[in-house]
Amino acid sequence: MSDLGFNKIAFCVLGTGLALIGLNEASHAMFHHSEHEFPGYYVEVEEAGAAGPAVVEGPRDYGLLLAAADIAKGEEQHKKCVQCHNFDQGGADLQGPNLYGVLGRKIASHGVFKYSTGAGSLTEKGADGSVWDFEHLDHFIERPKGYAPATAMNFAGINSRITGLQDRMNLIAYLRTLGSESVPLPAPLPPQAAAPADGAAPPADGAAVPPADGAAPAAPGATPAPGAPAAPAPTAPAPAAPH
Repeated sequence: MSDLGFNKIAFCVLGTGLALIGLNEASHAMFHHSEHEFPGYYVEVEEAGAAGPAVVEGPRDYGLLLAAADIAKGEEQHKKCVQCHNFDQGGADLQGPNLYGVLGRKIASHGVFKYSTGAGSLTEKGADGSVWDFEHLDHFIERPKGYAPATAMNFAGINSRITGLQDRMNLIAYLRTLGSESVPLPAPLPPQAAAPADGAAPPADGAAVPPADGAAPAAPGATPAPGAPAAPAPTAPAPAAPH
């Protein structure tokens, strides 16, 4: 290839490259391009602390909750546990202890089953004589590791935010039919005291109590006797008629 042919090819290649660079720069000048502050589709989520103080849960009314429990649905729930627990009277222990008659039984006390020991274990929970009542069973089934951090039970618990509470009540009601029928159902909690009317507030210390409907107000500067109603203020005499 002659030098002239090589120069022509090199000129075409360089010229094409310069043209592409020029078109790229021209496109940047014609069209504005900005980078996003956040990659992808950014969704702003309000911080949890901005919503105010955390809501503290009050006592659970097991009397009302268990009265509405469905034993048949509880039997369905217990199928989540049959891989590790036996529910038959006199049945052998599996990975976990036999749960026949567990309601009302002392915590960590079934036969020769080897429970976890040490701080945060079920053995420690039962050391003070605590039994598997409705409240203890509820909290343990909800989150076993939250109730007893040292337990060897790896079940995550029945803790759905939507149906978890009712599912646990159904399961506990079913467990009551397995040798624990003598355990009485708890009574419903007493109703809370009635709250004051909306917008109403008790009078401040030292503030005068408004008179009842139809009562006369006290005279200016008068000090009523203790326990005596305030006397009505004297009426001014009518002016004399002109002679």
